[in-house]
Amino acid sequence: MFLNPPYLFATMRFQHLITQTPNETREKIQKMKQRPIHTTTYENSTPLPSHQYPEIHETYNQLCQFIKHIPAAMAMLDHEMCYLAASGMWLEYWQLESSEIIGNLHYQVFPNLPASWPGLAKKCLLGTIGQFELEHSITAANGLILWVKWKVKPWYTDEGIIGGLIISTEETNPEKQLQQQLELSQLAIDNAADAIFLISFDGQLCYANKMGCSFLGYSESELLKLTIHDINPELSKELWQLHWQQVKNQNSLRFESNFCSKEGDIFPVEINVNYLEFNGNKYQCAIVRDISQPKKINLDLREAKEQLQGVLNAVPGLVSWISADLRYLGVNKHLANAYNLPIETFINQEIGFLQTSPEFNDFVYDFFAKADLKSAREVRANVRGKSRIYLIVAQKYYRDRASLPTAVFVGLDITERLAMEASLRDSHAKFQQQTEQLEQTLQQLNSTTTQLIQKHKISVLGQVVTGVAHEVNNPVNFISGNISHAISYVQDLFYLIDMYQQYYPHPVPETEDIELDFIKADLPKLLDSMVIATERIGDVVRSLRQFSGLEVESIKTVDIHKGLDSTLLILQNQFQGKGNCPDINVVKKYGSLPHVECYPGDLNQVFMHIFTNAIDALEEKYQDLKTKKINLQPFEPEILITTELKDDYVAIVITDNGIGMVEEVYNRIFEPLFTTKKSEKSMGLGLSISQELIVDKHYGKLHCKSLIGEGTEFVIEIPIKLSNSDR
Repeated sequence: MFLNPPYLFATMRFQHLITQTPNETREKIQKMKQRPIHTTTYENSTPLPSHQYPEIHETYNQLCQFIKHIPAAMAMLDHEMCYLAASGMWLEYWQLESSEIIGNLHYQVFPNLPASWPGLAKKCLLGTIGQFELEHSITAANGLILWVKWKVKPWYTDEGIIGGLIISTEETNPEKQLQQQLELSQLAIDNAADAIFLISFDGQLCYANKMGCSFLGYSESELLKLTIHDINPELSKELWQLHWQQVKNQNSLRFESNFCSKEGDIFPVEINVNYLEFNGNKYQCAIVRDISQPKKINLDLREAKEQLQGVLNAVPGLVSWISADLRYLGVNKHLANAYNLPIETFINQEIGFLQTSPEFNDFVYDFFAKADLKSAREVRANVRGKSRIYLIVAQKYYRDRASLPTAVFVGLDITERLAMEASLRDSHAKFQQQTEQLEQTLQQLNSTTTQLIQKHKISVLGQVVTGVAHEVNNPVNFISGNISHAISYVQDLFYLIDMYQQYYPHPVPETEDIELDFIKADLPKLLDSMVIATERIGDVVRSLRQFSGLEVESIKTVDIHKGLDSTLLILQNQFQGKGNCPDINVVKKYGSLPHVECYPGDLNQVFMHIFTNAIDALEEKYQDLKTKKINLQPFEPEILITTELKDDYVAIVITDNGIGMVEEVYNRIFEPLFTTKKSEKSMGLGLSISQELIVDKHYGKLHCKSLIGEGTEFVIEIPIKLSNSDR
């Protein structure tokens, strides 16, 4: 077995401690490193078997004794600043045990070293500096403050590498320590936060620190020329002796007084004075604190409290503030007067001591039991023998995070208000009923007015259409009835001319200017055009009569598409562009529909209103684009008509790509007299009448969807069998 590692380590590390030993001793140690031996651990300090290795045993024991009895407080640290060994004087000086430091960090053993210690030690371990010394005070294990001088230098391995540090300490001169302590005490007194004065028996100021000079406004030399009577007018020469005797008898005294500054300002102070005797002389040591600010704060607090009480007294409700232990901290005068008690009676009383409102007590308990900062509840209380209802509003507040909450409770008497609210609710219910009746009456009046206007328009339109149809129909019938005779006569004349040309092939010169061949070719076409024109006029007349409903006042089974076409025929002129506006393109997507039971005239009026609105929207969009000068694709106005069969009803959808409407507008377009057009152009009744005709008369639905700038869509839904509808 090889040499015990701790022993070998100790042997190598302590070479520097025996640098003054004879050369042969060092040679023995070198040989000892190279020889395998059996031994025990160094830490246990167990003696080696002397009969096996007498030289090693002797050297080992010498090293142990050297470390133990070296007449210096020294210790050895490794490169990590951990203790490897310490002399006996080191352990005795610092009152430590070897087991407390070996293997521990130096900074754990001495945690209060100066801030410069680690930096200097690091430089020493790196070899930047050869050694360093440091002197400072340190608190020993017994609590004494010692002034210690540290000496630190590195130790080296056989390879010349720094293996750690050797540190030694020595206590500085006790007189120097005392001097330093005195200087430190003097420094503390000179720079104390309170003013400190030494006053002799005759009242002469013997000492004043910086604060004393500062708040009196004197320099130190000026202040030491004054007496206590100069800076404290209340301690006159007559009262000084009494004051001196009182302090001497009591050994100390605390009181408040007033000081006078160099500028003549009087300010309050708090004085703690002690009686001292030193070297046969008698003094008073006065520690003085300026209490101007605390006095002002207390005064402000008192004024604030009075103002707060005044504000709370001005509150018309019952105000109380209660602590977390459910006791009154205070109340306002209204609460006290409500129970004919002084305000002081409530202070520190438990809530409920009056036994007037169990509901309020329950509310306070619940409020403090919860984490809510605010709460409110209606409670009933007995005040002066009368039952009253109060709305209690509660608010918690904390003086600091660690304190328990305090709550303020404000109660407002709402007894009369609740009675008034009940009365108002009854009145409101009656008013609501009257309002509903008035709304129904107004709705009926609007409906009646709309119907009257509609009937009047229909009546006027019917009269006009009847007159126009009669006046137009007579000449049309005359033309239509005679045009066939005219065609027959023309054919006979053409036959006569042909015969004349056959038998008299050479006409007289006067007939050469007559273009007989052109007349023979064009006259039949002219007569055919006249026939078509009379038929067209007849169609227009029939459409007018059908649209006006003069011929269909009762329910009829009709073709919806014919009603749409007749309406489009009447409005055909308006589909033509005006003011450079393109023609309106009408697109029909008719589905396969059965004949529908309806009032054809009324239905045609609805188509007319929707078509005219679409035409106005298209023209408005064109003018808007023209005004804004938007150079996009040319505007192509279009009206799309779609019809389809859905179960037991038909749907007619009329869509335009006009200006569109915002939601606020298209939600009101069916209201009577509502219009966005100029008054001379529209009365705002067209769509209102249309909805009434579809919903009330045909038991159908009329919907509208619109998007501003995109267009509008109207959807008409009416049942196929009007006679089977739920009327």
